[in-house]
Amino acid sequence: MIASHADRPRRVCCLALLVAIVAGLTTPAPAQVGAPVQLAPPLLLSPPAPADTSQPTDATRPIIPHLMAPNLPAPSASDGTARPPVAPRTTADGAIRIETLDRLAVDTVGTLSTTTGGLDGELWRGTPGGIAERLVRLLPAAPGSHGLRDLARRLLLTTGPVPKDLTAPGALVTRRAERLLAMGALDELAALTRVLPDGFMTLELARVLAEHAFAIGDDVTACALNDRFVGDSGGYFWIKATVVCDFRAGNMAKVDFGARLLAEISAPDPLLIELAQAATGGRPEAAVRLEGAEPVHVALARVAGVPIDPDAAAITSLPVLVALSRGAAAPPFTAQLAVAEKAERAGAIEARGVTDLYAEVSLQADSLDKALSVAEADPGPYARAILWRAAEAQTVPVARAQTIAKAFEIAEGKAGWSQTARLFGGLLASLQPDALLDWFTEDAVRGLIAAGDHVAATPWMERLRRIAASGDPTARAAWRRLWPLARIAGGDSLVQFDAAAVDGWWEWLKAADPAAASGRAAMALALMDSLGAPVGAGAWPGLAAVPPTTRYATPGAAFVLGLRASVADGRLGETVALAVAALGEVPLDVLDPLAIAETARALRLVGLEADARRLATEAALAHGL
Repeated sequence: MIASHADRPRRVCCLALLVAIVAGLTTPAPAQVGAPVQLAPPLLLSPPAPADTSQPTDATRPIIPHLMAPNLPAPSASDGTARPPVAPRTTADGAIRIETLDRLAVDTVGTLSTTTGGLDGELWRGTPGGIAERLVRLLPAAPGSHGLRDLARRLLLTTGPVPKDLTAPGALVTRRAERLLAMGALDELAALTRVLPDGFMTLELARVLAEHAFAIGDDVTACALNDRFVGDSGGYFWIKATVVCDFRAGNMAKVDFGARLLAEISAPDPLLIELAQAATGGRPEAAVRLEGAEPVHVALARVAGVPIDPDAAAITSLPVLVALSRGAAAPPFTAQLAVAEKAERAGAIEARGVTDLYAEVSLQADSLDKALSVAEADPGPYARAILWRAAEAQTVPVARAQTIAKAFEIAEGKAGWSQTARLFGGLLASLQPDALLDWFTEDAVRGLIAAGDHVAATPWMERLRRIAASGDPTARAAWRRLWPLARIAGGDSLVQFDAAAVDGWWEWLKAADPAAASGRAAMALALMDSLGAPVGAGAWPGLAAVPPTTRYATPGAAFVLGLRASVADGRLGETVALAVAALGEVPLDVLDPLAIAETARALRLVGLEADARRLATEAALAHGL
């Protein structure tokens, strides 16, 4: 049977009633059920009355006490009557002192300033409020470029003025918090939460912070938010949150009922039902597979002690991957390695978050010689961990280089190769070029550049240049293969751009790969040109060849033209948001190189040259330069 539109209010009303029953709360008035949440003035969150007056312990202390504090001043009246001022607060980096929770103060907060890695404080100058909100909402959770992800992170955390015509107070900071959560930036979101003005909370923000709290294991905060907002919303999330909080409170009868309730209201959650049954009926014979898990599922598995099987391939939520990589819900170690590597590939955790796990792998002294063969026989996260431990244990540079070379050899695809470079980057940087390692020069240079350390690649390139100049044919070929990547990654600090170098590389490329020479050369020179290299107009006609057969993904016209307009008008925040959103989550190796070059050019023209170079370098590696 197909329900009519007239049935919808009845369904929503029933949903809200059931939520209230599950939570044990008073049912809200039907006239208010399902109505849009009013964000201005902001809701003020107070915790439920405490059972006693004892001080909270560290285990139960919420991470956002200033948002949960009682006796906060009332919001301004709708007629504009001023409310009592909130005590002054200072942002984490001391960049801004917030005197009152006025209409826009909440949206200006951040944790970064221009002196601590943030963008220009006037980044939204000239951008309408509605456009700023929309662009932030469009930011992808997992950009195909680590550099673009980092740029998005800085955009979301930068302190500074905001457009005066936002749709509501807190609208922009809520969008920022949503994207940080989606990106798995759990630590950054926690830091942003701590600098929110005292007492500010809305239903939308509460949902974000509750999910974040579940992901980091802060059940006190998650359940306090649930207690406050479960009766104010008809959303399914709060039913799921109530299941977790009921288990914490020992209300086992409500746990299974809450999970089954979702199926009764046409929002079944098989994973939550399976976890709830395991939590209330004893541990299952097999571990629960966390396919499609969200933070609330991880929280229930964690508080109930349910054994889990976090198949990395079945999990797409970055906050879940980050939580599991940090040991939430006690995943098996091999599974923890796999989810950590997946989180690092998406940029959600640093390489250190993976190598710290690698360091826990036990490797006997007599097993070092077997590490290479073991890794080759069964490549994967555990094999990389063994190789990393073996390379770390090696004190002989040649042996360390051989182990790293094997890790590169078993890497899966270009993305896997680049990840291996990031994970082994510290070990790579410990090696110095000499005659015994000349065979390793090309891997060393590419690996260090992929790890973002072109400075450490400089002595390797200099030694290679000297050997190539002496006439060594192997060194000359390696130099020409590396020249475009080195130029894109380091500019003049690695190699000079001159006509002789370009001509020599072009002649070598035509001989080495005639079919792909034109496309590869055009891509390389387009990236160099986007970074300001003096390519010159005369270079392009000579690269023209047969029509290309490769089909690339390209951004839509609105993004391309919007990016040009924002650059021309100097709208920094708009340029950054469009640059990141335009390329989306598409892997760099299937994106149109010209679109990548134009994005890099836009970043350079608004003063973000280092970010432009990082994007161009990642693209060069992804396209096989």
